[in-house]
Amino acid sequence: MKSALIGLGAIGTVIAADLAKNDFPLYVVCKHQEVLDLVRSRGLKVTGISGEYIVKENLTPVLQIEDLPDDLDLVFIVTKLNHLEDALKRIKPKLSKDFTLVTMTNGMIEEKLSESLNPENLVGCVVSFGASKKGPAESNKTSLGEMVYGRMDGQKQKNDDEIIEKLSFTVPTKWSNNILNDKFSKLLINLSVASFGVISGMTLGAMLQRKITRIAFLTIITEGIQVANAKNIKLQKLNNLSFYSLAISKKELHGFSFSYFFKQSIIKIIGRKYKNLKSSSLQSIEWGRKSEIDYLNGYLVQEGKRLGIDTPLNKYLLETVHEIEEGKKKPSFEGLEDLERKTKEIWGLK
Repeated sequence: MKSALIGLGAIGTVIAADLAKNDFPLYVVCKHQEVLDLVRSRGLKVTGISGEYIVKENLTPVLQIEDLPDDLDLVFIVTKLNHLEDALKRIKPKLSKDFTLVTMTNGMIEEKLSESLNPENLVGCVVSFGASKKGPAESNKTSLGEMVYGRMDGQKQKNDDEIIEKLSFTVPTKWSNNILNDKFSKLLINLSVASFGVISGMTLGAMLQRKITRIAFLTIITEGIQVANAKNIKLQKLNNLSFYSLAISKKELHGFSFSYFFKQSIIKIIGRKYKNLKSSSLQSIEWGRKSEIDYLNGYLVQEGKRLGIDTPLNKYLLETVHEIEEGKKKPSFEGLEDLERKTKEIWGLK
């Protein structure tokens, strides 16, 4: 199986290193000469929760997508969402007749890609472990989790078990018969993690120590559940978390119930478990690049509008992150306080 990975960012570096470490030969697109030289001379470096290691064997680095060999059977795309369609356009001439393309991204981009790709060739993969980029060809794995892998037509093919087995060296990986359900479930987390991180400049653990921020987190999930229901999406558990149990109501917020206490407790636990998780969108902003906000909160706002569902807090986050991208604001603690004030306004809290 001739295989390649595009996107040596935080997550892509970990996945590529783990695949190569476990005897899975892989071409990797480095994009920058500095990265190419480093992978050739040293290899990929991973530090963090799963230990420290450097992998050089089974890796064939190339500079650009166009430098990949022809007839690729398997391609992992781990780029940012705003670069994915360009990467797909450039990789198409390199694919074999019966290729498998695995999108390891946030959001619901597979809905759009299915319009131009045969669903039996397209795999969506939910990635729910954390990593941050430490430097060229180097990542810090900050938290464990799982991956969920499934073809858009829901039909498993003969090479899927082998791919799932290899991906499981990074975190446990399982098959899904309806990957869009799983992708939307992950979206509900990304909506908050990505945007909250950008406006605050803080890690997830630091943000979720605050009660009103936790209410904001639950508010984003609640808006997402409303859109999912309208789309006939059946939300799946993610790391054993049931999203339906986290929807909140005005009645709960203006009184006290065991249910509301439970929901606050779950978000606290998430904050502790992923305390070092740093928003990938914040990392993009810090590197002087655009975030994925239009494919995350922007997607939910657009779908909500199409389906007649109001998503006020997602709209606020979308507008605020755009202002940060334009240089009108900066990630700050004051930005988090503004988010909390907006959350109170939406629910009529004092």
